[in-house]
Amino acid sequence: MVKVYAQDGEFEVEGTFNFGYIGVFKDDMIEIDDPDEIKDWDITSDVLGFEDFSDDQIAEFLTKYINDLETRVQNDIKRINDMFLMNMYDDMEGCGAEFWEIPELTVASAMPSDPEEAVYSDERMSELGSVSSALLQSQRDRSVKAPDFEAEFRRIYPMFNLDNLIAGIEPEYMHISDCHTSFQCSDKFGPALLCAAYDSLDEHLQFTDWHNF
Repeated sequence: MVKVYAQDGEFEVEGTFNFGYIGVFKDDMIEIDDPDEIKDWDITSDVLGFEDFSDDQIAEFLTKYINDLETRVQNDIKRINDMFLMNMYDDMEGCGAEFWEIPELTVASAMPSDPEEAVYSDERMSELGSVSSALLQSQRDRSVKAPDFEAEFRRIYPMFNLDNLIAGIEPEYMHISDCHTSFQCSDKFGPALLCAAYDSLDEHLQFTDWHNF
């Protein structure tokens, strides 16, 4: 839960926003548009019902808006977590990240003897690629049942310590704008997997602009 305060013509955020695996963002890690931009949001006048409003009224509106957004995120958290993990995996596989060089991210008992050849095998990549395609289709069309990407990733890549990765994600900032919410995060294991990973979610909480590194 957060509370937005109007102070000296600016808005300050206090509290936390739980973004699932992406991280828990706190206080000034939660950024919002400048006051003049907020006043021009379509949703501001739509919700308040008029155009001449005080900073305190806007702060009250923003408090409800951000907390309602967190509720929507939590109600859709499985898909959001899966989309985040899918994007992470796509980058990991695309650059052939040698995560087995990081002991905290490796399940040694499940690691093949020749990881450079076996980890990113055509069979593994094809199998999880099909899951990724189905997840993307379900994001475009919510009537399509989404696959459980996380469960499939754990099954296909048992040598990857996903629990440790999730525990090591470091949220950096999130920015809330008119119908768009962006975030940036890294992990504590160095630049091998997540380094200033960024995406912007639209009003339907669909991922629209993934960047990493």
